[in-house]
Amino acid sequence: MNTIFSKEEVNIGRQSEFDYLKGIFMLFIYLIHAFQATLSLQDSISTWIYSFATMSGAAIFIFVMGIGTVYSKHAAPADFAKSGVRMVIYQYLNNIAYIVALVIPYPFVSGKLTETMTENLRSLIKIYMQYTNIFFITGIIYLVLALLKKLDLNTVWYVIIGAAASIAAPFIYGMPVNVPVIGYIVKLLIGDADFVSFTPLYFLSYALFGVAFGKMIRHVKDKARFYRMFVIPSIAIVAVWWGLVFRNYGSDLSEMHAFLSDAYTHPNFWHVVASLAHIFLFATIFFFIEEMRRKDNKLCEPKNPVARQLLYYSRHISKYYALHVLVYFVALGLNSYESFQSYQCWLLALLSIVVTELMVRGFNYLSEKYVN
Repeated sequence: MNTIFSKEEVNIGRQSEFDYLKGIFMLFIYLIHAFQATLSLQDSISTWIYSFATMSGAAIFIFVMGIGTVYSKHAAPADFAKSGVRMVIYQYLNNIAYIVALVIPYPFVSGKLTETMTENLRSLIKIYMQYTNIFFITGIIYLVLALLKKLDLNTVWYVIIGAAASIAAPFIYGMPVNVPVIGYIVKLLIGDADFVSFTPLYFLSYALFGVAFGKMIRHVKDKARFYRMFVIPSIAIVAVWWGLVFRNYGSDLSEMHAFLSDAYTHPNFWHVVASLAHIFLFATIFFFIEEMRRKDNKLCEPKNPVARQLLYYSRHISKYYALHVLVYFVALGLNSYESFQSYQCWLLALLSIVVTELMVRGFNYLSEKYVN
């Protein structure tokens, strides 16, 4: 064990295996949201992909966010608090953009809308006025991390609080608070509502475990042995998870999908452990792929264009996440707020990849040229 860890912080560079993880799951997000954002029924292939992605997905982003707070140069409690407020503001600015994207096509299709189509638009606007998703939960978690940082807790407390949060979450979820304003805020944090996509309550544990993992990995001097140490228990947990899932639901894809979808947004302690096992397993795979191209103990920018794009996704993940759904909402409006067939959703996913890429690259180009 002494050959793996060092008392000094020696592993302080970018952990690219997690960048690849974030990047590759951005592609899954494009596809899954092509169905969800357009009110379309998923086909069997996308259902399998989504079921697989539930074991990582948002958990990856929140876990890596926790790691990132340990590596950040702006790690004071005040910095975390500012990031938290900023992310919550981003959520509601993003909501405004969603509503604009939904409404833009309305003048062009209003003459042929049925009552059902009009009701689809009304319900979507109502949801996205108050919508809370990854930006909101990230913001709230940053505020929690600011408090814990201020308290200067030992690393072990992040693990204890993270475990306690995942165990307690199912018992706290949806607890009503019948006080005006306060009750609404509580619903955003721990409640059940159409406009609440994810709750900070359920994903806090991933961030706290991420912080603990980040503090540990900074002391790792032999990452190859470190990941070999994790890979066997990770494989065992992954095998047990999917063994139980297929034993209980394998004969019915829709039932399996329903279970995994609910477990994804409302993970209990066992689901958190299984998700982390998936993340460690994927990270191990990407780490050793990267090791194969390491030269003179240095890791340079990959020449493979796919690898470079995955890393670009990771570095600008917030922009991609915020913008890609706008394409789907405009398309939904142009289709008179009616759902699409499955093959059309796959084509929409490709369209969103292209359009979002142009928007993000264009924004970054203009920022570098005129702002920096």
